[in-house]
Amino acid sequence: MKEFDPKRAVEILKKLSFPRLAGTEGEEKARELIVKELESYGYKPILEEFELMTFRIKEAKFEVLEPWKEEIPCTGVGFSGSTPPEGVEGPIKYVEVGDPLLLPGEEGYLLLMSQRPRFEEYKKLMKRKPAGIIVSESNPYKKLSHLDMIYEWRKYGLAPMVHISFKDAYKMLEYGARKGRLILLQDEWKARSYNIVVEKEGYKYPEEIVIVCAHYDSVYDVPGSTDNAGGTAFVLELARIFSNVKPKRTLRFVLFSGEELGLRGSLAYVKKHEKELEKIKMVINFDVHGGALGSNSVIVTGPTQIKPYLEVVGKEVGIRLSISEDVFSSDSSSFAKVGIPAVSFYRSSGVSTAMHSQDDDTKFIGPQAYATLGPLAVRFLNTLVNAEEFPFSREIPENIAKKVKEYFEKRLGLEEKKEKEKKEG
Repeated sequence: MKEFDPKRAVEILKKLSFPRLAGTEGEEKARELIVKELESYGYKPILEEFELMTFRIKEAKFEVLEPWKEEIPCTGVGFSGSTPPEGVEGPIKYVEVGDPLLLPGEEGYLLLMSQRPRFEEYKKLMKRKPAGIIVSESNPYKKLSHLDMIYEWRKYGLAPMVHISFKDAYKMLEYGARKGRLILLQDEWKARSYNIVVEKEGYKYPEEIVIVCAHYDSVYDVPGSTDNAGGTAFVLELARIFSNVKPKRTLRFVLFSGEELGLRGSLAYVKKHEKELEKIKMVINFDVHGGALGSNSVIVTGPTQIKPYLEVVGKEVGIRLSISEDVFSSDSSSFAKVGIPAVSFYRSSGVSTAMHSQDDDTKFIGPQAYATLGPLAVRFLNTLVNAEEFPFSREIPENIAKKVKEYFEKRLGLEEKKEKEKKEG
């Protein structure tokens, strides 16, 4: 078997470090690079098409009008709606995270928040009919986020939303900003997006499938080096290593798009492959990788045997692993949602604070990020596909399954839509 090459992974990461929002030309460019790389290993990639909604921010502008005048740099939140071309004006009110005590009784306010509203808070805020929402970054050192909200939330109402810096938000509080103007113009359209799939069919247990995955899209106008060119490079390097191996089980590599828009690619994959889901024994997911300075972490959304197993392997090879049993906000959750166990590897690093901003670039990327976790991932994957009997039960503990359900209901707001459609159908 070939050895994991950290420098090769970094080279791929750098090639993919450009904006790759799903449904745009950036995604298409990344897809072509990935397909070419997989073909060079001898694979015949399959493109699985699905539809999603995507967007383009045309203009985002926020001004304080009273008691002083100042334009505050901002970035728009995708799918949050548009203002008229001239914008909207309104009184400014700081409402923390949507605290009922702080919410105004009247409509038409520009609400200043210390963080983006989650699903339940968003529904409550929309009942107040704000003119717009101004979201502060979480700390004074992060550049502006380039994000979107879940498209399905729109049925509860729209309020054009932008991000501003922590320092500007603090200045507004300290000096008592009373009135402002917000302009947010964006296009939204239905687009085609694609998952990329290759596999090595098992020679002894071909009906048993292990999926190795990552998402290759990024948020809008962001290089997305660690999130998730780094994870994509990890999966491509694993695909190269196993390209000349005959596994006992079927080993399938999948690069998803649309993760940043609400796990669209992995949800579409699960739906498309519904008839064969019982064959999938486990999913191994790689999301957020590449930071040279950092440590390695694992989230297990599956049987309790995996955590102690990985702890033993980590000690045997001499690397530190931070392992928890939980839900991971990534494509692995789409499989956990239908009862398929998942293990997600990610890199804890200081560069993670730059995620979803234009600082998520290659400045602090290095082969050190892959030097220890790469060989361990190869070993773990080899065990899964070549053990005479699959070493782990195909189950998700009840407490973790409950968290998965809550993740889709309370964070993404997607499960509620599905249940409503069932009743209406």
